[in-house]
Formats: sequence, structure tokens, C-alpha cells
Amino acid sequence: MSWMMTHQTRSKTKIRCKNKMKKSLLMLGLSTCICAASAQNIEHAKLSIHKNNIKVWTFQQQSSPVFLYKAETTFNVPLEKAAALILDVDHAVKWVPYVGSVKVLSRDDQKGEFLLYMVLDFPFPLKDRDLVVKGKMSKEAQGVISIQNTAIEGGYPLNPDYVRIRQYEGDWTFQKLGNQKVKVSTYGYANPEGAIPLSFVNMFVQQQPYQMLQKMKIELGKNRNYKGLPEILR
Repeated sequence: MSWMMTHQTRSKTKIRCKNKMKKSLLMLGLSTCICAASAQNIEHAKLSIHKNNIKVWTFQQQSSPVFLYKAETTFNVPLEKAAALILDVDHAVKWVPYVGSVKVLSRDDQKGEFLLYMVLDFPFPLKDRDLVVKGKMSKEAQGVISIQNTAIEGGYPLNPDYVRIRQYEGDWTFQKLGNQKVKVSTYGYANPEGAIPLSFVNMFVQQQPYQMLQKMKIELGKNRNYKGLPEILR
């Protein structure tokens, strides 16, 4: 993915934590990344948000206390531009909420595979989280681009300063609706681990994808150049 990031760390001001606490787990969906809720689950999901051309559904499985979500919207830009923004890992830390740093561990554009190490900036007094993400890019015959992500065990040394997230799955899909219009969908689930009130987490599961897609619209409206998509997605 162009999601391949150079290591970049944000300085933190823990004093401002109370303000950040309200936003704390918006990144539960890990933003740039997010979970594969099955089609069957989505059929039973609740439409939680529908405004500003963004829809967010939530669903809770019996096997997990954390909500899954699906969010979708449309942008008046080419499919390639929307996908390139998500794949631009170096730029992601500048606009994706709560992503403190990302490091590219490996990337194979021919196979459409990549491995990332990510640090998530949680508000004080919570410990920051980290995870290793294995991703796969693909393009269907109909032209739909998919980016699927899964947390894996190992792949990067444990750091006592962080809580390692081991349960995370997610994907993005990009469907061309016209030369200047694309439908973007994202699915999300992550277990943030540690002692965090689930009621608090789930309350923000609705808001995180909504805010993510709003920020994505702003970024796509900026005049900047994007890297070309890997050959496997062309």
C-alpha cells in the first residue's frame, strides 16, 4: 500500500487529556483501516447516523462486546484519487485521527501485500496502543478496489510502553460510479484491549467512521498530487 509509512511520532501533551478523552476511542476503528463485518451481520445492523451524505451502521455480535460498523459515502472524485489517499501512509498521520506513527515493515506491490507497524495515540491516563497489520490489496473484474487488513501476532517487538492490539480486522472498498464519482465503504472492528469501559468505546464507534469520512472529503478537496496506484490495482 502506499500506506507504507516512514516512522513518524507525534509529541503528546498529556495535560490536554481531558479534552481528548471525549474523543478518546474514535480511533477504535483504527481509521485507516477497519473490520470486515459479514454481509449477514450488516443485514441486521442498525442505521445509527445518516447525515452529510454519510451513513453509519452498527452491529453487535454475541461473540464480542465491541460493536462492528459499516460506513459509506460518495465523493465527487475519481476512484483512483480516493484509493490513493488511503494508500498514502506517509500523509495519513497528518489527518487520520489518533494515528501517532506508522512504519512500513514490508511491501510487495506485485502480490498486493504489505505489513505495517502502527502506534495509536490514546489520551492520558490510558496507555497508547500498537499493532502489526497485515494487508492485502486487490481489484475485482468489475473494477472494485479492496484493501483488507488484519492484526497479526508477532512481526514487531513488544514495547512495554504500549498495549498490543491483537484483535483487529478491517477493509476499505472503492466502487466507481462515474469518471468523477466513487462510492467508498469501510467496515470496522477492533478490540482495544486493557481496561476501557465498553459503553464508552461503543458510543464512539458510531462517530469514528463518520468523522473519518468527513476528514477524507476535506483531504480530497485539497490541491495536491497523489502517487499512482500499484500495478495490481490498475
